[in-house]
This record gives sequence, C-alpha cells and structure tokens, in this order.
Amino acid sequence: GINFNAYFLILIRKFRQAWESEEVRAYLLIIAAATLAITFNVRGYFSSFAQAFQQTIFQVASIITTTGYATTNFDLWPEFSRTILVLLMFVGACAGSTGGGFKVSRLIIMVKSVRNEIMSVTHPRSVQKVHMDGRRIPDNVVKTVLCYLAGYVVILIVSVLLISLDNFDMTTNFTAVMATFNNVGPGLNRVGPTGNFGGFSVLSKLVLMFDM
Repeated sequence: GINFNAYFLILIRKFRQAWESEEVRAYLLIIAAATLAITFNVRGYFSSFAQAFQQTIFQVASIITTTGYATTNFDLWPEFSRTILVLLMFVGACAGSTGGGFKVSRLIIMVKSVRNEIMSVTHPRSVQKVHMDGRRIPDNVVKTVLCYLAGYVVILIVSVLLISLDNFDMTTNFTAVMATFNNVGPGLNRVGPTGNFGGFSVLSKLVLMFDM
C-alpha cells in the first residue's frame, strides 16, 4: 500500500528521504491511529489485548491496502470499529502503489486545499498555496483532485440508489458499493467477511461490476 518510490529509496538506503514523504507518514499514522482505536474498542471480544491487537492490525492493513483478506468476522465488532473500517475503505492506499481507494495523497491535497480556503476567508489578503513534500502543488492538480472527489461522490450516490432497489439494508448497500468501488473485497452485513454478493439482482451486480 506504500508508494513504490518509498520502497526504492529504502532499497538504496535513503531512509531519511523515504520518511520525509508526507504521504508515507500520513499513511502510517492513519494505520497506527485506526489500529489503536479499534484494539481498545474490541478488547472484550478477544482473550487478551495481544490477540485483539493482532486481529485488529491485520484487518486494518487488509482493508486500507485493499487486499480483501479477513481472519475474523469484524462484522460482529462494535459500530465504532466498523465505522473506522468503512472510512479506511475510502482512504485506501498511497498513490504509486497497487492498492485502491481514494489514495492518501489526494486526501492530503484535499484537506490542505480546504484549509487554505478557510484561511482565505479569514485572511482575504493572504496568498494560500497547497504544498506537499516542500513543493508547491500546481492549481490544475488541486482542481483535478477536487473534480475527482466530486465524480467519486456522484458515482457512489447513484450506485447506492440503484442497488437499493434490491431492498437490502443501508449498511449492506453502502459498503457493497464502497468495497467494489475501492476494490476492497468484503463490506459489512450481507457482504461482510462471512457473506457474499450472491443475493444481489443482475442489475445490482452490473452496477457493482461497473464500480470495480
């Protein structure tokens, strides 16, 4: 799930340059924060804290890298943990990796552009530009990311509406689209780690195939 440029820098022993990547640091921070939050939340579901941590970090890594494996039925976990896993489906892996999702680099650019817009409102005379890894991100790249997000949301909404014709619950519909759109694998409820997509109609399956 990490940008392959970082792997290359590690192979040639440029560890500091690999760590200086904002995307890599943000990606690892998201994994660490999600793992800790879920581990404490599901502690009572396992015999020990170590086992809870082991199962949690595997599920977090599997979902954020869009690998699709599951070693436990996380669909039985508390709503807080399930919500975090759904958010990880959206975030996905780093740009320049084989993982799916929205990509961490796009998320960073989007967050920074929103912050800059807020700063421009509060400080009208200031000039705000998006920077990443010490370099300015061209305005057309920022625009492309925001347009990508808009298209992403539109396709997500239309897909959920179409497959809702099968009359399944909202969690099933939403996570089915998220799982296929981001190439994650399992979702929640009917499409959870112990379920499958077989119950959907032909129309819904075509929609989900389009999303993939």
